[in-house]
Parts: sequence; structure tokens; C-alpha cells
Amino acid sequence: MEHLNLLSELQVNKSFYSNVEQKIAEVILKDPGQFITYSIGELSEIAGVSQGSINNFAKKLVGTGFAGLKLLLAQQLPKRAEKQFNLAGPGDEIKDILVKNRAEMATAFQNTIDLNSEQMLQRVVDLILRAKRIEIYGIYRSSIVAMDLYYQLLQLGLSASFVSDVLMCQISAARLEEEDLVIAISSSGRTKDILDTVKVAKANRVPVVCITSDREAPLVKLSDEALFSVSSGNSISNRMDEIRLAQMFLTDSLSSYIRYKIDETGEKRYFKVADMISAHSVYD
Repeated sequence: MEHLNLLSELQVNKSFYSNVEQKIAEVILKDPGQFITYSIGELSEIAGVSQGSINNFAKKLVGTGFAGLKLLLAQQLPKRAEKQFNLAGPGDEIKDILVKNRAEMATAFQNTIDLNSEQMLQRVVDLILRAKRIEIYGIYRSSIVAMDLYYQLLQLGLSASFVSDVLMCQISAARLEEEDLVIAISSSGRTKDILDTVKVAKANRVPVVCITSDREAPLVKLSDEALFSVSSGNSISNRMDEIRLAQMFLTDSLSSYIRYKIDETGEKRYFKVADMISAHSVYD
């Protein structure tokens, strides 16, 4: 069983653990360096769980017992410290960063895949295909993702709009009806203007899909469906960029699947729009 970054794995999957497992994970994440010094008895007392539960959790994580878990974590801590702030290091050239970024994004994409079940993704696709009108909201960095999704849905022949102005978001949401759909994008899930906009939409009984990185965020609690995009967990300074690109990876994948699901009429609309776009290109 391979674990490229055990701490990232714990952080990403913590919400899926049982209450007992979450208690153990929280002790590890709070101070990994201190954790590796604990005996199983000390950890049992600190976390308030049985020693058997600790061993079972360790086997679930790394395939061995408590000692194996501590050993793997101890091996990974120096690597984590080296990448704590930035991927770039002494002697790195620009192409070295390209290679490092590729590896980090592969981890972020895999984390994003792991967080979103087939059932969650299918429910969101069904809402998009059923919607009479789709309003996509995103502010600051999230506006880049929202705009890109808007262009993709528009080319698929779906009735979509994109709004990033903080005032216009709420005005737009106030005009929506029950057969419409809101897609709210916020990396933190705590952007006040997006939360206020979603509340306006929910007052009109409009279904809401959110895309965020935090399963416990207020935006998730307000939404009917939620999808999650996360970082690799290996770099503080790159975290938000990785989340944004993971959001685009997620929305691109949704659009690809919708492109496969649309009927013949939808295909004709897609190629008609593609031809219009091509008409604005210049060829020798």
C-alpha cells in the first residue's frame, strides 16, 4: 500500500472516518512530530479511544499496526518540512518547478477524485441536464473557474450564465425559479457574498450545487449537492492554486461527461457553436 503523503491523506479523508477514527486522526494532525513519540497507551488516553481501535485504524491506513504507522509518518516528516512553504528550492530551475508542479497536481487531482463519489457526480450531472437555466457564481479566483464552466456549458447548448459581481450575484439569484439551477463556486466555502447569494436562491426554492474544498463549510450546509476539490497538501503557498486547478479538473470532467450524454440535437448545437468560434480564427 503506497502513501505519498500520509498527513494529506488523513486531512482529505478525515470527514469519511468514524467518530473514533476522527479522534485518532485529529491527534496525529495536531502535532505529527509529537505523535510519533507516543506509546499506544499514551495515545489511547489522549485520544480517548481503545488501543484496539488505534491498531485497527493503523491497519486500515498502512496495512500494519501502530508501530508501522509511526514509522511511515516519521519517514515522511522530513519531506513534508522541506515543502512546507514552497515547491521551489535551492538549485531549482524553472523546468524543475514544472516537473514538481506536475507531481503535486497529480496528487491534488487524485485527492479530488477520491473525495467525490460516482453517486455525487451523477446527481450533479442530472441537475445540470434538467435545469431550465443555470446561473454560475464565483468571485475572485473562483470567477476563473466559474467563467470556464460557463463557456463549456454554453458550447454544449445549455442555457447558462456567469456572474462574478458581488451585487449582481444576488440580483441574478432573485430572478431564478424552482426549475433553474445555481452552481456556486468558492474555494473556502465561506465567501460572504456567495453565501448571501445562495440564501437568496434557496428562498426561491432553487436547487444549489456548490464546489468547494471544505466539507464543513457553511456553503455545503446551504447547498443541495456539493462537490469537493482539494490540494495535494504539500505546499502552503501553492494550496489555493492547486485547489483552483482541481476545480477546473472537476468541471472539465463534468462537461466531458455531459458532452457524452447530450442527444443528437445537443450535438448539433455543440458543433454549430464550434463552427462560429472557428470562424473567428485566421488561417494561412
